[in-house]
Amino acid sequence: MRKLIMLSVAGLLAFATVAFALQENEYLVSGSVSPTNSGTAKAPKPSSLKFGFTVAEKDGKRPGLIKKYNIKFAGMQVNTNFFKGCSAAKLDQDQTDANCPKGSLMGTGNVENEAGQTSDESNRSLKCHLDLKLYNSRNNKAAIYLVGGPNDPRGPDKSCPLTINKAIDANFVRTRNGGVVSTSLVFTVDETLLHPAPGFDNAVVNVNTSVRKATVRKNGRTRGWFESVGACLNNKRAITVSFTPENGSPAQKAQKLTPCTK
Repeated sequence: MRKLIMLSVAGLLAFATVAFALQENEYLVSGSVSPTNSGTAKAPKPSSLKFGFTVAEKDGKRPGLIKKYNIKFAGMQVNTNFFKGCSAAKLDQDQTDANCPKGSLMGTGNVENEAGQTSDESNRSLKCHLDLKLYNSRNNKAAIYLVGGPNDPRGPDKSCPLTINKAIDANFVRTRNGGVVSTSLVFTVDETLLHPAPGFDNAVVNVNTSVRKATVRKNGRTRGWFESVGACLNNKRAITVSFTPENGSPAQKAQKLTPCTK
């Protein structure tokens, strides 16, 4: 921690004299929906899903910071009020998820980060692994809970130089385009995660999340947290991620086409 603070002071001193070259990020999206056979609006099919992405910089520098994410699942809908919830505000207040209701945890995953001095875009020496948990928060909301710290017993590749215990408030946004229903997970990253210490940038380089097939009986039918309701085009379903940079540049999109059958 002391070393990190000393480095951050050096970064601040250098900030005014360094001319920055624009970082150009490259993105790759991954994902899948199970089962692959699609439901319909009248007969939605509860589903599990996996999604993730990698972020790289075209010249091998530290990737530019991403402020906002929009992860869009074509032909999917959510039923957040069918299940118990745990909000980002509660997670931040408690600083633990031990008090979240059973059944509110919908997914797990990881976030890999590379941090370095703001003044040196080539510096990506500080690696930070964060465990990710996705909690249902009801009313079309979710909480992305991130935890990490130094000296993780699982090994250095599971550690983070700083202790992180932070929840991100996220929204599910439903859209319709040409009869195709889609649901997006939309969230803005907290400033303390983008800049965990003065003069330092923390860049996301890899994210992976698995969402379980959570079901409940409603009005004599089995309903899911995530449900497939169509959007199989040429036996493919689109998972599209929009990345909005912190520097004000226009959002960039990357897409994964996953198997889907009617």
